[in-house]
Amino acid sequence: MTFEDEFDEPAFQHAVAAAREAAQDAAHVILTLKQRPDWASHRPVVELIFYLALIDYETKALIHRLMVSSDDRYVWEKYLALHLHEALQKVPKRISDAIREISRPGTPSHASPAKYLAASQKLKEELKPINTDKDFMTALRQVRNGVAAHHGGKGETSMDASTFWMLTASQGVSAGRSPLQSQFLEYAWRLARAVQDFAHAI
Repeated sequence: MTFEDEFDEPAFQHAVAAAREAAQDAAHVILTLKQRPDWASHRPVVELIFYLALIDYETKALIHRLMVSSDDRYVWEKYLALHLHEALQKVPKRISDAIREISRPGTPSHASPAKYLAASQKLKEELKPINTDKDFMTALRQVRNGVAAHHGGKGETSMDASTFWMLTASQGVSAGRSPLQSQFLEYAWRLARAVQDFAHAI
């Protein structure tokens, strides 16, 4: 099912609120567990759960803003792209770090490394269409480095990248192109679904 098939603004707004509450709850759990002497045994899994909740919340919030404030897509789409870039880099690493920790001999953690490994492989497959889309990944890095993260490419002094991004966004709005046509949105939604699937699997 595509994002377009699933998107219903009131329901999605509720989903954003629910995701925000889940991230807040996970943060409170960390704060509470840090007071316990066995915090080290809980840390890898609990911090991963918080991180995944944060990814879910931020992705949904950015998508929602892009959909309901499409005239400002210059802003929302570039930060959605930045978020997507960072998540694609960090989510697999965070999961691998957690698996390594819960797999250590003698660890007091009760989490199942086998279950985490299986969920990790499934997530990798779900993200494969994004990571193997070479043209998209090149464009994503360019937006991240030249528009969203650094306000100009590394070592550059011109505003060419931001100028191009602004004109492209403006033309899209003028032409009445829906944010649903955005590859950034499509892949961000794929990321969100993959993260949710991983969280449910563990």
